[in-house]
Amino acid sequence: MTKHLEERLSEALDAAARTVPDNAVPPELFPGEEPSSERRWVPVLVGGLAMAAVIAVVAVPLAISREHSAPPAGSLCPASPAVEGLKFSQRQYTGSDYPDLDKLPFGPPPSVPFTMARDVGLHGGYLEDRGVRVPLQDGREVFSIGRVSCGWVVYRQSGVSGDAAEVGVLSTDGKYRSFGPVTGDGASLSQDGSELAYVAPTGKGTASVVTVSVASGKRLAATPATSNAEVVGWNSHGVWFMRDREKSVTQVWEPGGTPVTVDTDGRLLTAYRGTDRMLLSDQSQPAGSSTTADLCVRVATLGPANKLSTTLQVCGGAGATLSPDGRVLVADNTGGVQGYLVDDGSKTSFRVSSMLVTADHEAIWEDATHLLNSAGLGTDRQMTLRCDVISGACERIQDGPQKDVPVGPELGYP
Repeated sequence: MTKHLEERLSEALDAAARTVPDNAVPPELFPGEEPSSERRWVPVLVGGLAMAAVIAVVAVPLAISREHSAPPAGSLCPASPAVEGLKFSQRQYTGSDYPDLDKLPFGPPPSVPFTMARDVGLHGGYLEDRGVRVPLQDGREVFSIGRVSCGWVVYRQSGVSGDAAEVGVLSTDGKYRSFGPVTGDGASLSQDGSELAYVAPTGKGTASVVTVSVASGKRLAATPATSNAEVVGWNSHGVWFMRDREKSVTQVWEPGGTPVTVDTDGRLLTAYRGTDRMLLSDQSQPAGSSTTADLCVRVATLGPANKLSTTLQVCGGAGATLSPDGRVLVADNTGGVQGYLVDDGSKTSFRVSSMLVTADHEAIWEDATHLLNSAGLGTDRQMTLRCDVISGACERIQDGPQKDVPVGPELGYP
């Protein structure tokens, strides 16, 4: 009797294991927070056995080791089709105009979603994220707004004149689900990644800032705007946007409520999902000034009566970016790009020419301490750089010719 039950249990476990494709993707690959690297043992539950005691005694664990912890088989993400990997250039240069760059070591691929294509016509393209490659439709350009369960929220467009850009979800199996056309600038996921805010056209030159459910695509809330509107972030206070970029009026909106105007004194505000600290950047030189030394950036928080309070100010340029956790400011100043710890203002410096590291409010961070940069150098050299903003150490990810090589990596947001 026992042997017969053990055989049935073994057959059931074997059948359950065969339902998990070899290249299926655990949803932890795209979490709302930094994934754990801990290895876990996941028991496979088997139904249809009469004796519960046997199940309790004969527990057979399924070990899944993919660097990230894995869920039970039934909740795995759709498997991605096979894609031929494209190699980006990692050429060693000597005697160039960038000797400090030439000496940097090469590091691993970006740990953010990035796209590759076989040629400038975007043929044979794919999005890659943490080793998962998802094919893209030929001729379609895709840019990641952020990771969601089993995929990414992305912008997608063809580049053909008159063809509007759209926003939607790209799944790990390569399927695309559109939320519709997008106008204006900017889009932001909510803090938990369940909703997306962007500017949607409503006809005759008008638009609305809308929020939609990422899971269903259902529109949840909307507030009037113009086709020149811009979403500049989403944090615990709500969605931050400029109803009309030309007028530089910034508002914060809790979906379902009424937008509230916040005085930024004409500065560009950028909000981030992971922190309530925000970035304020001068958009023009102060009256009577003729040098960039008088341009400043500020780290600010929203206080009582919807007033902004400055935590740190750095002058000498208008370019800056704030780390995802709000702890580090990287800013342009007269001495070059430099890092600052927001809490005490102490400085960090990069071990590479500041001309090769750029600071911009739309910069892409790999994590809370690593900043990514892509730039063209001259007419025929493209490089992608990773820098640790605490230690100052930098490394190359990609470096090589711009022509006759695969297009990419084009970085997107994690």
